[in-house]
Amino acid sequence: MSSISPQILRKRKRHVSIVISFILSILLLFNLWGWSFYPQAKHFLDEELGKRLISIAVSTAMQVSPELITLIKGGTIDDAQLFNLREDLTIINEENNLESIFIIDKENNYILDAESEHLEGERYRCLNIEDTTKFLDASLGKSFCSKLYNNNKGKQMFKTGFAPLKDASGEVIAILGVDASPKFLRVLTQFKNALIVFTIISLVLGFFSILILLAVIKGFISTQEAIFHAEKLASLGRLSAGMAHDIRNPLQIIHTTYESLRKRHLPQDIEDEMFDYIPDEIKNLNKKINSFLSQTKDAPLEIELNNLKALLDHIIDRMSPDMERATVRINKHIEPEINEFYFDRQQMEGIFQNLIRNAIEAMPDGGAITIKAYHYKGGKQFVAIDVSGTGSGIHPRDQKKLFEPFFTTKEHGYGLGMSIVFRIIQKHGGEIKVKSKPNQGTTFTILLPWKM
Repeated sequence: MSSISPQILRKRKRHVSIVISFILSILLLFNLWGWSFYPQAKHFLDEELGKRLISIAVSTAMQVSPELITLIKGGTIDDAQLFNLREDLTIINEENNLESIFIIDKENNYILDAESEHLEGERYRCLNIEDTTKFLDASLGKSFCSKLYNNNKGKQMFKTGFAPLKDASGEVIAILGVDASPKFLRVLTQFKNALIVFTIISLVLGFFSILILLAVIKGFISTQEAIFHAEKLASLGRLSAGMAHDIRNPLQIIHTTYESLRKRHLPQDIEDEMFDYIPDEIKNLNKKINSFLSQTKDAPLEIELNNLKALLDHIIDRMSPDMERATVRINKHIEPEINEFYFDRQQMEGIFQNLIRNAIEAMPDGGAITIKAYHYKGGKQFVAIDVSGTGSGIHPRDQKKLFEPFFTTKEHGYGLGMSIVFRIIQKHGGEIKVKSKPNQGTTFTILLPWKM
């Protein structure tokens, strides 16, 4: 499997961010369009329904005898006449799919309700301030339609058309009203409810789609980064082995030549600094070559059941002279149930030594190191091990390159330590995170699979 360079990975992260932003923008625009269309649809329905209701109200008013209204108001209408009037209004009501037809006087009091839901003299209370003004116009002989309003505790929408009832002289003696059935307005409510449901579903789906996409991309990037680091270190190991061989051959020739020259020109019992520094420098070079090779060697893991507390105690004991010289104290806390689990003891020892040594070097004036081991986020899939130091911290721009081979901020060293730490933890199936601010200390969190 071929790897992808960090530069390409960073570019792909930007591309993913652009795609996510695009998806969110489309969802947002679509929802905004739907909600902007709703008031337009409501306004259109309001106008068209208003025209229809006024037309029905006017035609119905023309069919109602003014004399009957006068008799009702005077209380002299007989039951048969009242029954026939109600029957006629009920037929008109059913033919036009209305909610109700009623007649009120100019003071907003009921004269007649075709459905008998309201008593004569009861106050009509469904007019708002704007409609009240129009009602005065109806009292003067003009037809009008109310605004859409909610009734039945806001669960249903209503709209009413009004037309004046005139006597033979043309004087307005009452006002006839027709209520639109909620069935006509239900489509608007259904459309609004559908918009709400669609908005919620689209937001939820969008949210989870983005979460899934981010998780997949994160997994892909993490895998590619791990492969890239592994391939880079493997290539480095092969290159180092070849270079070490090429360097050791001349060193061996130099050492052999040195021994020949010494035997020829200097008796065995006589020391000469001119000659003696040669084998010392050869040993030095060999030592550096061995150290470099040990850092680049990709040793296989030997996973066994190990005791984390015992390992840390061993490391702290070995490094205590260094900590005493640097006036650095160390504290550790390990949850008892995770004292023992499976990991490569030798390689994890190298990791902890590296992190503790770096922490000591970051505290030239002394300080404290804290090591904590616990179940990660309350679960038992991973063990988290925090190694924290109160040192100078790491600059944000350096944190991004911290685990890259050959990156170092030190005057001496190869810059391989943290990349090897990264590789070993990846091989364990774990993860390492860094949290640091300049002059506020640093915390490395190692996540290892919990295996018992």
